[in-house]
Amino acid sequence: MITPLHHSDYTLKNRAFNCRMRNRYYEEVYYAFRALLPADSTAESTGEIDQAWLQNLAKEVRRYERLITTCLEYAQAAIFYGKADYATLYSKDKRWGILQEEIFLVHFLQELLSTIRYIIARLDTDKMVHDWGTSMQDMKSKPVRTGFVNSIQEKLTAMSAATIDEFRDLLKHLLDRFQIGNTLFGTVQDLQNFY
Repeated sequence: MITPLHHSDYTLKNRAFNCRMRNRYYEEVYYAFRALLPADSTAESTGEIDQAWLQNLAKEVRRYERLITTCLEYAQAAIFYGKADYATLYSKDKRWGILQEEIFLVHFLQELLSTIRYIIARLDTDKMVHDWGTSMQDMKSKPVRTGFVNSIQEKLTAMSAATIDEFRDLLKHLLDRFQIGNTLFGTVQDLQNFY
């Protein structure tokens, strides 16, 4: 005969499940982020390698966004996000309390998601600008070379050359942020008592 569980038992089981899934997906997010980084970020590379890395970045970044979104959903569910009035802190309630580090981890994941969405928007914009630059190049090759086509083409070329360096700097900044996030994640794993 199946005995019904008390409401608090369901809550504890759901919280434990969400914490385990959050932990699993956080590790996947970190490994997927490491895959986004250039193979040799310290050495100067040729333009061909940079273009190959940029094309790979455009492919992998959407997968990375899905992983962060999934991890964030589990992290929010684990701390009963949006129901802060009902949740107490761990310092006040050792059984049902939420760790402050778990709350901070949710905000950290939201920041990562915001940054990756910025990168996606930049990649889409850069693709559109590249396509526009190609059509500008066609206009430039026609017999009439008057107007602003030459100066616009120069600006587009300069902007395209700076894009790879900007993405490298942004990913380096994210790597520095992940050092904080990994320390926080390690603390959360050490303090959880759901396993």
